[in-house]
Amino acid sequence: MIRAIVIGLLASAATVTAEIGVRQLLVLREEHAAASPRRETEARKTHEINVPRIKDGSVRGYAVMLLSYTVDLDALRTAAMAPDSILVDEAFRYVYNDDTIDFDHMDRFDFARMGKALIRAVNARVKGDVLVDVGVQEFTYAPISDTRARPGTPAAE
Repeated sequence: MIRAIVIGLLASAATVTAEIGVRQLLVLREEHAAASPRRETEARKTHEINVPRIKDGSVRGYAVMLLSYTVDLDALRTAAMAPDSILVDEAFRYVYNDDTIDFDHMDRFDFARMGKALIRAVNARVKGDVLVDVGVQEFTYAPISDTRARPGTPAAE
């Protein structure tokens, strides 16, 4: 008789424990499904961008940039246009119009500010939050004297 009562109590305890475990599992699944989905992104690169530096009416040199950027693929599908050529255009405009850039001291240039400005400008033009991040892979300056003096030319010898 005692044996039957103990087996009944153990079976009841196992049933209650299993029910609590299943209920907790269902709650965790609902929370996971309700969590915001991760956005799908893709890394891309621009081609080399050459920006002339004009002073006193003549070209003094060229700023050469290579940018990498991240796009949100979901936003890209609904955007008015692709951000690729717009990013190149906005980067060209930013460097061309900024007379405060000191190409002799590139360590003082605020690349983070340029990146944020490019993201704002591109996203405004494509009418969506397509561009997530912009990074600078290369940013150099070539004075016009270096570009004209090529090996084998009279100016270089």
